[in-house]
Amino acid sequence: MTFEHYTESLPYELELTSRVLHETIVRFFNENNFGITHDEFVVLDTLSINDGISQIDLAKLILKGRAHTGRFLMSLEEKGLVVRSPSKKGKRLIMQNSVTAKGRLVLQKVSDFIERYINDMNLQDKQENAAKLIQLLRVVRSDLLERFDIKFQ
Repeated sequence: MTFEHYTESLPYELELTSRVLHETIVRFFNENNFGITHDEFVVLDTLSINDGISQIDLAKLILKGRAHTGRFLMSLEEKGLVVRSPSKKGKRLIMQNSVTAKGRLVLQKVSDFIERYINDMNLQDKQENAAKLIQLLRVVRSDLLERFDIKFQ
C-alpha cells in the first residue's frame, strides 16, 4: 500500500475513527448516568466472561495498565458490582475478580442500552462487513502487539 501522506493511510484513518467512536461512547455514558463509566463497563463486561480472572490478566485483555485496571476494580468493588477474593497462583497471592449479582444486573441494563445505541448508529446494513472488519482488526492488533512487544503499563 502506498500513500503520499500519512493522513491518507489506514493507521491514521483507524486512529480518527477510534477517537470519534471513543468520544461518542463516553458522551453516551455521561448522558445516561449509568453510575459507571465506559471503562468500568468494559471491565465489568470482560469479567462477566472471564470469571475469577486476576487483575494483571484483566489488564492485558482490556489493554490498560495494571494501576488503571486496579482503580477501575476498586471503584466497581466500592459500588458492590465486583468482588475481589484472595487466591494463590503458585506461591504468589493474587486477587481473583468476579461480578456480583448486582453487577450482573447493571451489566445487563447497560448492555441493553448499548445494543439499542449501536443499532441507532445504523450499522445493521453493514453487519457482514462489520464482522469481517472486527476479525481483521483483531488480527492486526494481535500482530502489532506481538511484533512490537507492546505493553500497557
